[in-house]
Amino acid sequence: MYDQQPQHIWKRLWTAVSLRSANIRWKIILPYLFLTFVVAVIGIYVVLRLVAGSLDERLNNHLMESGRAVLNGFARVEIEHLDAATVLGGTRGAAQALLERNHEEFARLVTPFASTQDFGVLIVVDATGKTVLNMLRRDDVLQPISLDFDALYLWIIRELITEASPTAAPRRAIGPHPVDGRYYYFTAVPLPAGPNGEFLGVILIGSALDEMLRSFKTTSMADIVVYMEEGRAVASTFTIGLSESEAATLLSTLSISPEMYAQIFATAARTRLESITVNGRVYRFSRGPLIVARDRLTVFGVALPSNFIIDTNIANRNTYIAIFGAAMLAVVVLGVSVARRITTPLDTLVRTSLAVAEGDLQQRTGIQRADEIGVLATTFDKMTERLSERTVALQRSLQMQKEIATRMRAILASIGDGVLFADTEGNITPLNRAAEAMLEEMAVHFQSEPLREFSTAERSGFDLEKLNPWLLESRRFQVANKVYTAHSAGVATDEGENLGTVIVLRDVTAEVAAEQLKDAFVAHVSHELRTPLTAIKGYTALLTATAGATLMPTQRSFLDKIGQQTDSLVSMINALLDFSEIEAGGRLSLRQKPLALASLVEEIYEEWRPQMAEKSLAFTLEIVPDLPLVNADAARLRWALLNLVRNAYQYTEPGGSVALRLFSGYGRVSFEVADTGVGISPEEQRRLFSRFHRVMQDHDDDVRGLGLGLYVTKSIVEAHGGYVQVISEVGSGSTFTVTLPAWRGPEAHS
Repeated sequence: MYDQQPQHIWKRLWTAVSLRSANIRWKIILPYLFLTFVVAVIGIYVVLRLVAGSLDERLNNHLMESGRAVLNGFARVEIEHLDAATVLGGTRGAAQALLERNHEEFARLVTPFASTQDFGVLIVVDATGKTVLNMLRRDDVLQPISLDFDALYLWIIRELITEASPTAAPRRAIGPHPVDGRYYYFTAVPLPAGPNGEFLGVILIGSALDEMLRSFKTTSMADIVVYMEEGRAVASTFTIGLSESEAATLLSTLSISPEMYAQIFATAARTRLESITVNGRVYRFSRGPLIVARDRLTVFGVALPSNFIIDTNIANRNTYIAIFGAAMLAVVVLGVSVARRITTPLDTLVRTSLAVAEGDLQQRTGIQRADEIGVLATTFDKMTERLSERTVALQRSLQMQKEIATRMRAILASIGDGVLFADTEGNITPLNRAAEAMLEEMAVHFQSEPLREFSTAERSGFDLEKLNPWLLESRRFQVANKVYTAHSAGVATDEGENLGTVIVLRDVTAEVAAEQLKDAFVAHVSHELRTPLTAIKGYTALLTATAGATLMPTQRSFLDKIGQQTDSLVSMINALLDFSEIEAGGRLSLRQKPLALASLVEEIYEEWRPQMAEKSLAFTLEIVPDLPLVNADAARLRWALLNLVRNAYQYTEPGGSVALRLFSGYGRVSFEVADTGVGISPEEQRRLFSRFHRVMQDHDDDVRGLGLGLYVTKSIVEAHGGYVQVISEVGSGSTFTVTLPAWRGPEAHS
């Protein structure tokens, strides 16, 4: 009977709580009371349990951060070593000195930069393992030393020499120097590859370990110990200010057992924590593997004094308990009051909302308060008033949208072009009858002749393997004897969301036929014009050569003028023929063979020097010696370069200058034409290499052309695998640069 009485009391209490919890007021109050109690208990627990141990945890966290700071310090030194090695190996002339085994010249080139660095050791070994340079910092100055030793005893150098690859990964190690006995952090990297990619040797840079630890102590705010194999401590910040014998004794005390060293060295990211007394002071130690660039070098430890951990006073705990208890009571009283103030108007708001949901839009809450619940009630009343108005407006808007959709369907149906829509997944939907008819016609003809792209010129700049050809901005296709164009544009919302692509198909069969007829006409006329022009040029030259002194100066000038104009017409016709070939096949046919570009440029220079002098233009030629050959069609390439020189001549005023330069680099040969002419505006530069486009200037009334020169020049250069660039400013002249790949066959130098 007595055993059942407590159960009966708890059952009645649970029933009462369940009945109360059906009301929103108690749904707020009961959880609030429970959470308040839980928060109070947790707060007391934090004060009693966690605060007492927070200092110890903070000490451990500080040790972890100090260890990371030491690892970051080694990483920074490693980066400094690699940067210094890159600069030293890339010193102008250093690679050539190593190739020629001129060690004195190599040392003279790299010593000035090495003397400005902070590292303590610099050793350079050539590809055969012979020491080229050996320097050691003495009296705060990096000095060459005459130590004669085999650098291959250092395993990090020996491995790189054995691998003999200029792209081999760097090697790192910590060890003593054979001269001063100090321990250094070494980084060995292969020297940059020679001109032909050959392995030149190894450069080793070392920084004194004790100086590094002294610097790391400042950043990590902790003492540091570095161990070598067998757990022997070799360097530590604890030895700062001690004599050599005292430092050796202390390092012996700080050493660990070989078993502990092996265990710590094999760990991943965990560290081993323990307390050790050093010089009569208790320190908390954290040890772990020293890892630089994923290489495990050795074991290191960081230490912090543990005497700042202070035990929490028992009397203060009671004070915290009293404070939390009073705060909990105040929170409970305030929470009940706030809950009642919230739940009463909520009941009214609920009843009103139920009436509105039933369709009674005349109901109002009548709550007049300045807080959020009052704002909510007022907003609810306004919403009820506007609900009927919005309903009518929505009905009108829906009707308007239906009318707009009907008109859009009628407009699409009346368009003669086919309109399609492609969603973001690539699904294509025809939007009018014309599109359906075109797609049906394509499908019928596709059985006899597959769909093919009509113009290869429109294909440039796109990766057809990655893009849907229907979704490119402008495309042209042919199915059987029908040619279609497909123009597309992206569709996006005002917020920038991509909905898909609209595609417009148009039957351009007649336009394509007209273009083909035009191209055929241009090619035919160009071929037919060359025959009479050749005769005119030949007879003019014959008349000039045979007439001798019988011709008056005026008559001879007339003949020269006829010859010049004939050459201009031949040049235009050649441009038209090249243009026709490009338009027909998309690419020029070339007869390529190894060519010494220097000889070709010298011929052009000699050919144009009289004309430049006649116009009072300073004409110069600069050719870098030992240029590699290029694989080129000499006739085509000569025409392209001549066109650039001709443009510089035509658009440069008398008294100006034209410079030809020929140089090489990075496996390419570049020809540059620089003038001091009128220049080209940025707007004109964007269309400079377009077909039939000419730059119009005030002075060029006497300049004739079809606007095809630069277009064909660009096509010829690109057919050789090169490219053309232009840098120009109005009033300051222009510089055109043709860059071609160097020929990589045998005897690749001119």
